[in-house]
Amino acid sequence: MGGFEMASSNKPASLEGYLTDETGKEYTLTTTPSNTILGYVGYGILDYLEAGLNLNVHYDGDAGGTKLKGVGFGDIGLMVKAQLPNQSLKDLFNFAAALEVFIPTGTNEKGVRPRHLWYIHKGDYTNPYSAADFAVAGTLYLSINIHRNLRWNNYAGVLRAFENGENIFTWGSGITLFPYEWVSLVLEASGETKIRTKDVWRGFLNDQLRFSPGLKVRLPKFTTMSINADLGMDLFRKRKISRGHEITVKNKGHEYSYTVPGSPPIAVSIKFNRTFDLGGRIDDFKKKMEACPKSSLSFKDNKYRCAPDSDNDGIADDLDECPDTPAEVLIDESGCPFDRDNDGVPDYKDKCPNTKEGYPVDEFGCIRDNDNDGIPNELDKCPDSEPGEEVNEKGCILDTDEDGVPNVLDSCPSTPAGLKVNQYGCFMDNDKDGVPDEWDKCPDSAPNEIVNMYGCPIDSDEDGIPDFMDKCENTPPGVGVDSVGCRLDFDRDGIFNEDDMCPDTPVDAPVDKTGCPIDSDKDGVVDYLDNCPNTLDHTAVDANGCPIREKLNLDKIARRIQFHKGSEMPLNSSYTALSDVVSIMRHNKQIAIEIQCSVKSGESKEPIELANSRANFIFEFLVNKGVKEDRLKASGYGLQLPMNSHGYAKLNPVGVRLLPYHIKEESSELK
Repeated sequence: MGGFEMASSNKPASLEGYLTDETGKEYTLTTTPSNTILGYVGYGILDYLEAGLNLNVHYDGDAGGTKLKGVGFGDIGLMVKAQLPNQSLKDLFNFAAALEVFIPTGTNEKGVRPRHLWYIHKGDYTNPYSAADFAVAGTLYLSINIHRNLRWNNYAGVLRAFENGENIFTWGSGITLFPYEWVSLVLEASGETKIRTKDVWRGFLNDQLRFSPGLKVRLPKFTTMSINADLGMDLFRKRKISRGHEITVKNKGHEYSYTVPGSPPIAVSIKFNRTFDLGGRIDDFKKKMEACPKSSLSFKDNKYRCAPDSDNDGIADDLDECPDTPAEVLIDESGCPFDRDNDGVPDYKDKCPNTKEGYPVDEFGCIRDNDNDGIPNELDKCPDSEPGEEVNEKGCILDTDEDGVPNVLDSCPSTPAGLKVNQYGCFMDNDKDGVPDEWDKCPDSAPNEIVNMYGCPIDSDEDGIPDFMDKCENTPPGVGVDSVGCRLDFDRDGIFNEDDMCPDTPVDAPVDKTGCPIDSDKDGVVDYLDNCPNTLDHTAVDANGCPIREKLNLDKIARRIQFHKGSEMPLNSSYTALSDVVSIMRHNKQIAIEIQCSVKSGESKEPIELANSRANFIFEFLVNKGVKEDRLKASGYGLQLPMNSHGYAKLNPVGVRLLPYHIKEESSELK
């Protein structure tokens, strides 16, 4: 097996985007290729035993001008893999186990991205191309054939690095669609994680976890080609340094430190797998199998002996239910001639091959039918039918609804029993409401009026407005409605009159379920009059709902936080406002703050990116001042901050916004 893997730009190398040496000097990473050439050779010692050798060659591109760039070998891996022999349920599942030993032969002073988790040693140097340590791994494999077109593949194992005493859990699970076709679709998830007793879930997500969709193409001469994309966890979430692994690499007497993610966000690979049939056993087996007829007898002594087939129809005698079939007659899987209409006369003798099942036939497979109505004489109760008449299964003229009008003349062949019909077989309906006159309790319905089964107008919700005029068909009983059957809401606040405790609310003012204006921050000023709708608890406010003390007014504090044009760095005057935010957070332990940032038009070609950077700067400033991360959220919104949920707050549309909310409440419910 040979292949090539390529990871994306500099992202798999360093979360920070730079390296730092022992003097503190930073080496900035730009686009850094990170490629691997894969190689594996295996030999089938027995039908169920394989031995193999694994050796990869790696290459990392320029690492900020350091000497880490270059080509290097990975560790040699020696593997023995065994499958259960003579497995009776092999058509359902396959089970195998492997033992692999890694010899630390890899290059030690090249590379930026560690190729495996066990190459990363806590408190020691990391060699991106080698574990620098002997390691042994045991792995179990299980494939389940759920359906001919669906296979479920799984593996799980434990790897032990001896010198460093580290244990790594490796696993993978995926499905293969159309495993026997020339193109198969593969969907797999896999990972590597350290075996630990604390932070198990966090380690599982951060060590190495990837999703790998791909295609497998079968080529001639026992060759397959696989094309895969590896999608790491950091592709689906915000990249954070806290999720990375801190490592130190050594090269030419220098040390470089940086933080790498568990797995690259994006990597692609292409692999070719070729099997060489050294003994010719595969081709020999296929030829022998094709030469033998179907048989329940087993092949003995690997000589592929065929069971006898007296009539040479391709079905061995021990399975042939019709051992004397004439030559060149089409047969089914049991060795008998086909009889597609199941009339007891085989197809090669049947002159009427489409006889209805159950009809008696003569020796040529045809029914006897004197009046040619399609009903055999033996079953015909009306043997003198006229040519062209439609008859039932008894051979008599057909009147399906038994209304006295034969089907051939009946325009309404499904008339209910007992109703009077006209000459065309349709029931009488004078007012044309779809209800027969015999059932109609309201025989004078208006045209197009919707009626019930008794022919009377329907008023489903009993509000006095018939359904054909009612635009609100499910009105509750007893409530007042207008001329089209809809409930009354004079002030148009979404609360119907009978439930509205405040029936004169101004238009578009936010109201609660009783129809009264909402005071979200409970400061005594309702939302549609409140210019500061996010006031902190127990804060004195003026008539407009804004804190009397400006140091408690987060909206005004936010307006004082300003940044240098086109930069994420704030003006010096902004640090006073940021300190005021820290003071509020320290004295109000029960609240959290959402930081929202936007930028002015023309400040940046990437306004969302700049807005995110500004929000993250405020986030980091507050964290560094002692505010816990779980009390903060940071978001960038490009050129325009989102509309406030109440619609009345006069908040700054561009710049910085600070929205408080209670920690115990859902984060989306702003206090």
